[in-house]
Amino acid sequence: MSESTGHPEPELIVLLAEDNDDHALLIKMSLERATSRPIIFHRARNGEEAVALVREIQPDLMLLDLKMPGKTGHEVLEVIKADDKLRRIPVAVLTSSDRDEDVARSYGLGTNHFITKPENPLELEKRLRSLIEHLGELKGIHRGAGVIRATGTSAETPTTLLRRRVITWLAVIGIILLLFAYATFAG
Repeated sequence: MSESTGHPEPELIVLLAEDNDDHALLIKMSLERATSRPIIFHRARNGEEAVALVREIQPDLMLLDLKMPGKTGHEVLEVIKADDKLRRIPVAVLTSSDRDEDVARSYGLGTNHFITKPENPLELEKRLRSLIEHLGELKGIHRGAGVIRATGTSAETPTTLLRRRVITWLAVIGIILLLFAYATFAG
């Protein structure tokens, strides 16, 4: 029951797109602990099934993994956010990836929220609780009128890091050679 009105809280219809059975069970249990609202829980095990289910049930919230067989999470997100009837559904990417490219692309395609799956189940519950508490605000954000190209990326790419290491080592070698030359000619 809602404390302020005395009425039962409405059911929360959630669609989880997750191919890993263990992750799906952990997410479902964490979600159930994160809210007192009754949950009607649906699960898609691949991208094609996710698209079909989201069209059929039009959930209150979709939790979307990026790495799935068939259509990837990004491809599912593109389909959902390109459809006028579906793009109002809040989509939270819930994935093991924390790559800047995945975050930027997800937001560019219209996701409403991005959660990296934590190792600790209590942390997952905490993040899902926060998501549910702010679900009303997310429903007011209508993302995805079309494909938006992600522009935010980290300056720390693997190439940048390698370049920085090479320059550092070249500088160290240069200093050592200068010191050696100085010691040889000065002494």
